[in-house]
Amino acid sequence: MSENSQRGESAQYERQEYDNRQGQNSGQERNGRYSPNQCFFFVVLALFILIPFLGQRLAHPVQNIKRASLKNIYSALTAPIVSVTESSPVAAVIPVLRNAFIRTAGLAERGEWDTFFYRQGVYDSEVAAFYAVTGEQGYIETMPGFSDNLGGSGLPAELAGQVSKEMLRNVALPVVHSARMPLRLFFFGDSQMRSIAAGMTRALGSDTAIAIQDLSVPSSGFLRSDYYNWPQKLEVLLAAQKDGERFDAAVAFLGMNDYQDMWTTGGIILTAGTPEWEEVYRKMVKAHLDIVLASVPRLYWLGLPVVRSAAYNEKMQYLNAVHDSVAEEYDSKKLVRISLKGLVEQYGTGYIGAIKPEGSAWIPLIQGDGIHYTIEGGEYLMKHFIDRLHRDYAFETHCTTL
Repeated sequence: MSENSQRGESAQYERQEYDNRQGQNSGQERNGRYSPNQCFFFVVLALFILIPFLGQRLAHPVQNIKRASLKNIYSALTAPIVSVTESSPVAAVIPVLRNAFIRTAGLAERGEWDTFFYRQGVYDSEVAAFYAVTGEQGYIETMPGFSDNLGGSGLPAELAGQVSKEMLRNVALPVVHSARMPLRLFFFGDSQMRSIAAGMTRALGSDTAIAIQDLSVPSSGFLRSDYYNWPQKLEVLLAAQKDGERFDAAVAFLGMNDYQDMWTTGGIILTAGTPEWEEVYRKMVKAHLDIVLASVPRLYWLGLPVVRSAAYNEKMQYLNAVHDSVAEEYDSKKLVRISLKGLVEQYGTGYIGAIKPEGSAWIPLIQGDGIHYTIEGGEYLMKHFIDRLHRDYAFETHCTTL
């Protein structure tokens, strides 16, 4: 056989082997890890591994689902998983790693770093002092001044230059609010505030005469500043207000998680609901209110709802009574208590899971857990609140929302 023939056969053999390998590789790509089935499998596997670390966070998306039927399906599917993950120590891994990162990165002293205020498992001397029976707060009240937009034209000519900013810092001057100068509101609170703030956004619709900014932290409250330090967060956030963009009022919802025992710096356990506990709790509540009112002319304090569980509801109504009593110590024009129970009293005084306004379909007021408002419920409540705002402030036009 000639040398040329041998070379030809060898080349043909190599081409055939190459074609065979290409065919095998093509089949592997179709049926192997790059196939749709394999991609789906790895997505499911990744979710299965991630879910134990999420805990209660897995339930949060339900508040953004508008359709009640889909919301119920999602809640039914996730509730058992949330229950299991919350009881597992795995759910604490992410907060522990987060706090370790903050300390390592030197962010613990940077007040603008929001995650700093989630100090789970950290109980430093400053936070401990906040729980002391003596009521020592350790906070320095500062007032960065008030909006320059209120200077000059906001005062009669005979008062210009005679009234200091300090005298006016908590005075709501008669500004006519519009899209050009909206009423600026700061909503803050626990997980209930998510549905309330979202409901406010829906209720406002295209109304740009009211602008809101919200911050909600699940499981937070007037208690447990070791978990979320609201006083420090509020001081930093309100001190960062800029002239022309200051809040005209704040809206607070806190207390759903507050009925629990507390420890003093001396290691004494104060049992929830006792006179000693209530004395310290009142001081803690007032410390929060004072910080807000030092920088914002008015604070709307939303009351707690009636919940489905009789035992839990008894605790909530006790806290409601304490909050009402605390509010009586303040100027009613600066601290305004809003009873959310009172906004649905026409439907009954007990637990109300759904309502049916005249000429409207049924509205789910409370979620399936019997505790948290739905976004639809938040929208209904906030329509009444918007009407209250139109009574308290001047607007270019007033369209009744209900």
